[in-house]
Amino acid sequence: MEHFGFLSIIPPILAIVLSVLTKNVLLSLFAGLLVGTTILSSWNPFVGFYIFIKDYIFVQVADSYNAQSMTNMLIIGLFVAIITQSGGAIAFAKYVSRWINTKAKAELAMWFGGLFIWFSDSANALLVGPIFQSIGDRLKVSREKFAYILDATASPVCSTIPIISWGVYIMGLIDKEFEALQVTNMTSWDAFIKAVPFQFYSILTVLMVGYMAYTQFDYGPMLRAQKRAESGKLLRDGAVPLRNTKQVELPEGAEPKLITMILPLITLLGLMFFIFILNGFPFEPLKGNIIRVGIATGFLIGALVCVLLSVKYKVMTFKKAQDIAMEGMSDMIYLMVVMVFAWSLGSLCKNLGTADYIIEVSKDFLNPALLPMILFTIGAAMSLATGSSWGPYAILMPIAIPMSMTMGAPLFVTIAAVISGGLFGDHCSPLSDTTILASMGAASDHIDHFRTQFPYALTVAAVCVPLYIIAGFSQKTFIIIPGAIALAIVIYFLHKLSMNKYSKEIALKSDNMPA
Repeated sequence: MEHFGFLSIIPPILAIVLSVLTKNVLLSLFAGLLVGTTILSSWNPFVGFYIFIKDYIFVQVADSYNAQSMTNMLIIGLFVAIITQSGGAIAFAKYVSRWINTKAKAELAMWFGGLFIWFSDSANALLVGPIFQSIGDRLKVSREKFAYILDATASPVCSTIPIISWGVYIMGLIDKEFEALQVTNMTSWDAFIKAVPFQFYSILTVLMVGYMAYTQFDYGPMLRAQKRAESGKLLRDGAVPLRNTKQVELPEGAEPKLITMILPLITLLGLMFFIFILNGFPFEPLKGNIIRVGIATGFLIGALVCVLLSVKYKVMTFKKAQDIAMEGMSDMIYLMVVMVFAWSLGSLCKNLGTADYIIEVSKDFLNPALLPMILFTIGAAMSLATGSSWGPYAILMPIAIPMSMTMGAPLFVTIAAVISGGLFGDHCSPLSDTTILASMGAASDHIDHFRTQFPYALTVAAVCVPLYIIAGFSQKTFIIIPGAIALAIVIYFLHKLSMNKYSKEIALKSDNMPA
């Protein structure tokens, strides 16, 4: 394996550490990229900067997948702005207030909304976010908790669906290995479906969101954020949300109408699934570009329907709608720059051999019986460092499948361990595009989102480690049940410990207050 040794992990580690210390994601990514390109150019910073622009920024912007994704972001941005300023979300919040009247119910509604948008990890955050923001704000759900719910119902859900881009990509990797190994007794579809029950990180993360929404058993930094929100401060002082939230101001005499949100959403989903069905859904896997075309078409026509309704109900004029659409797209520019930098860092890590180095230093620990657990741990480290799941999948799947079949380790558990390990970083790394999108969807400060979510992700990962050890021996799908029970117990005790610590700090502050 070719890599730059210890130097190969410096750029991603630098980007993560700086982002936490400075709370400036863009600057941190830039620093990590510049250090990495300087390493590649034999420590010549001038050549490094030239490579940074030529071989990374320009290449990532020109990539067809990235270009389509950025175009979709602009379209989603204008849709979000139009539907928000139409007053539809306000009308929706008023309509459901008779049922959603507590913080727990608000978080459960956000959870269900996230589960419903299963066809795209990016659409999840950017659609569910604006719809439920006013509800969360009214019931004092912290923006950090909102971002966590969006993040934890995005890629963890998508990674279990075989007919969207996630499943298509993973099955493509499995196909290549099956062809090389001349496997004829099963297909990649069979392998993916049978691996789903062993995707412990995905399943437990989704269950954890619902459990914590219902019980309100928050802990660590998230508990502090939730307590702060109860006092009316949805964001901490000095926070920089990734999405501007403007007060909706309707013209005099205009009333917010629920139909200005419901009909555009029905149009959006109807057109999207019409395009999917024309291309074989649900009987054939959907290609990534078909999904992106469906998303773009649905959001664009949905926005047009919202404009027409808003004009009809005298909420806005066509000129006003155009201005709002342009503002919505401009709000996405910062996010797009961050994502180009994040994609560039992922490409840089590949050229530096970051993942290869992590595998090499850990190869001495490989053992057939513990193969799933080891691959999960390695994948988690790789994805956390790179902010990507698909990169670790591309590297680990060609290693995992032949090793599993040669050494006699359980194949479906091994495949699931690779998927879950890669998902860990995609879900919680501050460099991950889905983590960035969740911050944007919830209008949360990105580093605050990472800081509050990371302990939750670690908790699930810690429970997954023994589960993969057990699954490596037993290959029984039912072990997810005791795993979920164990996770619930751990969360309960972590909540109690955090509550005791928080109560003592509040009492100490009260004692120190001047009389």
